[in-house]
Amino acid sequence: MITKYNLKFILHSKNNTLKLIKSSLAEFGGNLEVVQTLDFQETSDYEVQLVTEDPTLVFDLCAQFGRIRSIKVQEL
Repeated sequence: MITKYNLKFILHSKNNTLKLIKSSLAEFGGNLEVVQTLDFQETSDYEVQLVTEDPTLVFDLCAQFGRIRSIKVQEL
């Protein structure tokens, strides 16, 4: 049986858009929600929630966009 994980975290990103982040994460799982919470001149915070089979791939991808904070991983 394949284990799935519910991920919740905040991505602090520079010079990226909500659309780009959502489209990049869409292939890594389901129930994807990305909400932009703070927007400054060139940086933004995004709350991300995603169900995935491989959290490491998700975090590796997000690390290319910026800094990951407040990580919560729950096995489903």
